[in-house]
Amino acid sequence: MWLWQQQNWPNFVVDNAAIVGVLEKCIQAVAPLKQLSTVLTNEQRLDWEAAILLDETLSSAKIEGEIFDRDSVRSSIVNKLGIGKGYKFHKQSDSMVELLLHAVRLTDSPMDHTGIKAWHQLLFPTPPLITPMTIGEYRNDEMQILSGRQYGKQGKQQIHFITPGVNSNEVHQEMDLFFKWLNSAYTGSSYVRAAIAKFWFVTIHPFDDGNGRLSRVIAERCLAEAEQTNLRLFSLSSVFEANRTEYYQQLEDHQKGNLDLTKWIIWFLSKIEEAALNAKIEFERVMKRTLFWQKHQATQFNERQRKVLTRLLETTDFEDGISRKKYKALTKTADATAVRDLTDLVEKKILYPTGGGRSRKYIII
Repeated sequence: MWLWQQQNWPNFVVDNAAIVGVLEKCIQAVAPLKQLSTVLTNEQRLDWEAAILLDETLSSAKIEGEIFDRDSVRSSIVNKLGIGKGYKFHKQSDSMVELLLHAVRLTDSPMDHTGIKAWHQLLFPTPPLITPMTIGEYRNDEMQILSGRQYGKQGKQQIHFITPGVNSNEVHQEMDLFFKWLNSAYTGSSYVRAAIAKFWFVTIHPFDDGNGRLSRVIAERCLAEAEQTNLRLFSLSSVFEANRTEYYQQLEDHQKGNLDLTKWIIWFLSKIEEAALNAKIEFERVMKRTLFWQKHQATQFNERQRKVLTRLLETTDFEDGISRKKYKALTKTADATAVRDLTDLVEKKILYPTGGGRSRKYIII
């Protein structure tokens, strides 16, 4: 029996006594981030938000097996936040960034059928080339979540979940119940509300595709409401992506079970705590970046050098340094140009070399 076939669906059950400990740890992890956000300058706040949005956009797509180009996503973010000028764009990732910003900036307006369908259209600015799908409207048939033998491949096919509603009218009725709950006053913790909203939406699975990403956007919106800020303080999807197998298993286990969501909520809250702790590290990187660019605001960098320095300061991809080979790959330049750029950065005391020969790497000072 699927969860939605239970007699009391969708009256979920939560053991509040069982979640109190993990909820306290969750709140304690997020509270310092809210305090830090109040002492940042507007420029630093936007820089921090840009970093969080970058992680969220890339990770949410990656969970679904899509790889967005990092530079294209970053271009969209800096343009939309007004903190720079991007030069590389991809229509789908640009729409995803717009969707995330819309979700957390406009939390005062209630969610409804029209709004969620508009979100779906944003998520898919162009129709898929291979698999036909309806964009901006609810699905009009039953959907099965499958794995195994598909597209002519050998192997046993497994049904992980069958969705409620066999046509658009029934899906509409399911979403009516969801919106009525979501737009009503909630007496419990707002973090618990976010956990339930994310799970409930993805269980209804109202669209042909994109339900996972939209469920995480809804969770982000609920968290923005919980934190009473339109600034995203942490990236939830990056933690889900790092625990992808466990994430899917949690959803599957509860969609096959009864209406008790206590274990799902405990898991969800623990991931908020983890995401908040990761965000503290991100905050330190933001401060480091701010100091770096302030210190070197008069230093001349070419476009290739600036791109690599931004990557070194924004991520942990090259904590042990960047090699000449990686520099060439990132900037798509010739070996001689890479040598010239790196030598220039060493002479300007921006990078220092370590190791020798082919193992030589350059670390930011």
